[in-house]
Amino acid sequence: MIEAVNGHVNIPDMSIYSLLQKNAEVNGSKPVIIFYDKYITYAKLLKYVDSMAYQLEHLLNVRKGDTIGIWMDYSPQYVISIISSMKIGARILIIDGNIDEKIVNAYTDKYGIKVMIICKKFAEKANNERIKYIISDPNDFLTLGKAIVNNIWNRSPVKYGKNVLKFYEFIYSDNSSKISETSDSHSIMFHIDGKLLTFRVKDIIAPTFLINYWLPKFDGKPIFYSQINHSTPLGLIYSITLPISFSGTIAINKFNNISRNSPDFIIGNPIFYSTIVEKKININSAKYCIMPFFDPKIEDVFNKYTKIPLIMGRSDQYTLTTHMNPFDDIRKGSLGLPLNYVECTVGKENQLVVRTPYLPVIYESGEKKEYEWYDTHFMVKIIDNYYYAF
Repeated sequence: MIEAVNGHVNIPDMSIYSLLQKNAEVNGSKPVIIFYDKYITYAKLLKYVDSMAYQLEHLLNVRKGDTIGIWMDYSPQYVISIISSMKIGARILIIDGNIDEKIVNAYTDKYGIKVMIICKKFAEKANNERIKYIISDPNDFLTLGKAIVNNIWNRSPVKYGKNVLKFYEFIYSDNSSKISETSDSHSIMFHIDGKLLTFRVKDIIAPTFLINYWLPKFDGKPIFYSQINHSTPLGLIYSITLPISFSGTIAINKFNNISRNSPDFIIGNPIFYSTIVEKKININSAKYCIMPFFDPKIEDVFNKYTKIPLIMGRSDQYTLTTHMNPFDDIRKGSLGLPLNYVECTVGKENQLVVRTPYLPVIYESGEKKEYEWYDTHFMVKIIDNYYYAF
């Protein structure tokens, strides 16, 4: 049962870049990313983001509205690429690592991708001479200093073309502070199961702050460990925007080493929590676990395994939903409803009836068939000024 605090929520009119900037001023020495055992502070991340934004704009001539493709594993470079692209007002296309190369090439032409930032393991696919590639190696952040990184790259057996650049060369610019953030709105696109979903960046920021408002607060800056696919809208929120909104820390580590970084919030899908129970993985450091996807069976199994509270929502990766919001403010995204127009009435027996367009996933014989927009009703009951989901 989801309980929502009865109160009004104001969504700050700020970007993720400006939020990072404020954190760097106040919490500059605090870690924003723990990548295995390597710490990156807020001040250092801001420096990397500013440097890359400058290089994208001045070296590669990326302008507001140009498209940057990001085809990467979850790593510090992914975080840097997302925020720096937002800073210069680029349109972002996030590509899942399992996508077919032919689809990537089709998107490259269709959306006029100017720059593609990709992992080193995809280097062989950097074969479109029309665009520039920036190759990223996660090991860059497990070394000490530019000279060592350069030496490692020079000894690499992989041969790169003239249109391929190295990621680490983009994060050491001395002119990084000379460009300001682009204030105009821009979009971010996700390719999920053959569908291309497009959102305004503001559509990512709003639910971030709503979830932030609802989540429990405690002393100290929380550490977040997310296993939600980072290439999806929900994954972007839980892997980047939500931790930064808390002035918290993003923990990136192997599945079996969750406890090593002592996360306060652990986020995952039903399969993730089922695996935790099955393999008896130690998560005792967590204060709360979050499962944005509704699965009462897994909830029951998990609650028998541990006493750590499990916060469960009604989101999916196909529609950008927020599932833990103050319902008194009936706004876009409230309590698991998608970011669309929402209207509500108080009906009989003190029930709040919410009517909203919703995009469900239609299954037939276990296979996904189609998506269809239709009107649905979501009912909650008002008890002592709190709203409870059925």
